[in-house]
Amino acid sequence: MNKLEELEKLKIEVQNLERGYTNKREALLLKAGVIVDNFFEGKKKYHDVLNSTNFYFRGFNSGGNNTTKEQMWNSGKNKLIGLIDTLIYDLEVSKGSQKEDQIIQTNFSDKLKVFIVHGHDDGAKETVARFVAKLGFEAIILHEQANSGSTIIEKLEKHTDVGFAIVLYTACDIGGVKSEPNNLKPRARQNVVFEHGLLIGKIGRENVVALVKEDVETPGDISGMVYEPMDIGGAWKYRIAREMKSSGYDVDMNKID
Repeated sequence: MNKLEELEKLKIEVQNLERGYTNKREALLLKAGVIVDNFFEGKKKYHDVLNSTNFYFRGFNSGGNNTTKEQMWNSGKNKLIGLIDTLIYDLEVSKGSQKEDQIIQTNFSDKLKVFIVHGHDDGAKETVARFVAKLGFEAIILHEQANSGSTIIEKLEKHTDVGFAIVLYTACDIGGVKSEPNNLKPRARQNVVFEHGLLIGKIGRENVVALVKEDVETPGDISGMVYEPMDIGGAWKYRIAREMKSSGYDVDMNKID
């Protein structure tokens, strides 16, 4: 049960509290105190309100008519319910503020990092990583990130929280149709194709660019993608930089060499 559910449950219990049930009243006040201690640490004002919540005055046990007793009991209930409503509002505001801060921070981080998917071609990987760094962004390469006991899938989920990705299709494997064993073509590693699909699903097709080196075969089941050739002259850098700008990155084209 989360914090809001605890408070909503407590509120219902207070609303249903009948006059004279002093043991139940004390239990609810104690429960409210525990919630304030655990969920609202350092907020003394809530304890002050709670401590000043009375269901009767000093003359309760020695006299006083039933109308006065009823009014005092209801006054205590309403004050406690009002405190619970304030606690609920406090939680909701704090939760919304934290979510907004997280979104702002995430969006800020997104546009500072570029995830690079690669195979065994270390030269191509380093070339792309240097290109990203030259533009002033951090190149995220999966095997360089700490494992922290995580599986490959968990690492991918953790480190692909970016705004743009470059997928390198390099000739790491060969393959072909079973009926044409003599017609084998260079292919990217299977993990590259897998991570390509994962990134499309996570950050959007428009934020993923595939960079193809030489005549590497591209997957037919990832449709609608633009496959940019990694030409020797380096024109690919300008094309990818433009794609990054389209994704919201602050790219200075003058930094491209």
